[in-house]
Amino acid sequence: MMETARLTLLPLTLDQLRLHVADGHRLEQALGLQKGHRKVTEPLLSIIRHYTIPRLSDPRLDPMYHTIWIAIDRDRQQIVADAKFKGEPDETGAVEIGYGTYPAFQRRGYMTEMVKGLVGWAGQQPGIQRVVADTDVENTASQRVLEKAGFRLFDRIETMLWWEYLISQETGSAE
Repeated sequence: MMETARLTLLPLTLDQLRLHVADGHRLEQALGLQKGHRKVTEPLLSIIRHYTIPRLSDPRLDPMYHTIWIAIDRDRQQIVADAKFKGEPDETGAVEIGYGTYPAFQRRGYMTEMVKGLVGWAGQQPGIQRVVADTDVENTASQRVLEKAGFRLFDRIETMLWWEYLISQETGSAE
């Protein structure tokens, strides 16, 4: 768990992740939070069921890189967004992230704050040299999140833009 200015970022355990995809507000109830506007829909639902849960069940893998991280607005006591690393760092020291804000909470800066928090966490982990993310060329909101979080565009492959955030090797922080 970590805190940013407004958010608590919480990596979900396997049991919490199962509650996250269950109907209703069972996760909020288990965490003592207010019911909100959280709804896990496709494609995230399939990713969790077919990718995330099996990897969290594998004791050889580091759960921090395979689980869903939720963002809790501490004032509202509601879950406002989620994100995940797409696996452990690769041989070049890169780790990829994906993220999303629930529609009722978009355009409030939550995602930028969450991405910055996850990048800060990644910068403190051994071996991570950069954080990467991809966006569709038409997803300008996601592109703005990455720009505000300090990412730079480094590649385009067809309709996907690839972004990176470089971690300073001396301090484990942004360059």
